[in-house]
Amino acid sequence: MDLEYWNNYYQNHGRDKGISQHSSFAQFCLDVFFTRKSLDIVELGSGNGRDAIFFAHHGHQVVAIDQSTTAIDIEKRDLHPDVSRCLLPKARDFVREDYSQYNNIDIFYSRFTIHSITKDDEELLLPNVYNALKDNGLFCIEVRTVNDPLYGVGKSCGKDIFITNNHRRRFINSDVFREQVSDLGFKELYFIEKNNLSIYKNDNPVLMRLILQK
Repeated sequence: MDLEYWNNYYQNHGRDKGISQHSSFAQFCLDVFFTRKSLDIVELGSGNGRDAIFFAHHGHQVVAIDQSTTAIDIEKRDLHPDVSRCLLPKARDFVREDYSQYNNIDIFYSRFTIHSITKDDEELLLPNVYNALKDNGLFCIEVRTVNDPLYGVGKSCGKDIFITNNHRRRFINSDVFREQVSDLGFKELYFIEKNNLSIYKNDNPVLMRLILQK
């Protein structure tokens, strides 16, 4: 994880309009899959907390895990107490977090974070998520794929890994990833891979949206 990069990014851009409102993926998950009240959600890599705060606004209990909680701590100060009580930021490495300490996790939510970790970390994380989820719990993922326009741009530093503007991304092969999570025991509820899902300025990434169930 590029901790220094993200600290600088959110210090300079954390309140930019384009990333201060909740993401389209969060809206999609809430509308289609988060239909029960007061779900227990763990967000893997919460950044400035825009999606975690969005879920908390809707009455869900959210643990927002990120190596740096500087941005989300700032945002939390301005929240209504009822929303703030639903949101627990934790400055941790979400790959190596001990999820056995949590009870009854309904949802793991990961947007734009799996492509920020190494393949070894991914192989460590995925079974931990599966084992920590309650039965029928969901794992919601949005991530850049190898079909993204930025794939191959910048400096190559490993298989499917490129650095552009000091930002390191590991682009995900959706076929390989889906087979990997299926082997762990996940059931696939929803899959799509396309662009026009999350456009930001001149960036229109090709993303995989994947909803898995234990």
